[in-house]
Amino acid sequence: MRAKPTKPHSVGRIAIGSDHGGFQLKSDLIASLREKGFEVADLGTHSAAPCDYPEIGYKVARAVTEGKFDRGILLCKSGIGIAIAANKVPGIRAAVCADLFDARYSREHNDANVLVMGAEKLSSNLARRILHTWLNAAFESGGRHQRRVQQIAAIERRVNQRRTSKTAR
Repeated sequence: MRAKPTKPHSVGRIAIGSDHGGFQLKSDLIASLREKGFEVADLGTHSAAPCDYPEIGYKVARAVTEGKFDRGILLCKSGIGIAIAANKVPGIRAAVCADLFDARYSREHNDANVLVMGAEKLSSNLARRILHTWLNAAFESGGRHQRRVQQIAAIERRVNQRRTSKTAR
């Protein structure tokens, strides 16, 4: 039996960040989000000059886990590196999405709270469609997907406990 999707999370505040490879697409997405009434905070980079993505991925991820923003969006050339950085932050489920299927299922099945896209792989139009599909999809709570997300969180807690016990020695 398929779990019913929860009501779409009230998403109002979105943190967005990119490295230089995603700078132009980020500008396009910010404009699209604001047109639709979202409050958007651009956490960097603020130019097309070369920069490193890990710190930007971290800033957006922390802003989401601290509750300052409902969701996060990250961009780099491939989407991979910045997703790896964001997923180091406990509580983040950053999903690299290259199409509408990925966008929908990353929310419905994985409760992704950060959308990551590869700016060099997507047109601005497709990226906007992916973004709005992701924002409008709701997590299917109460069934196997919720159980699996809880299992991921339990793994995260175990890893963090091991790290804490090693540093306490």
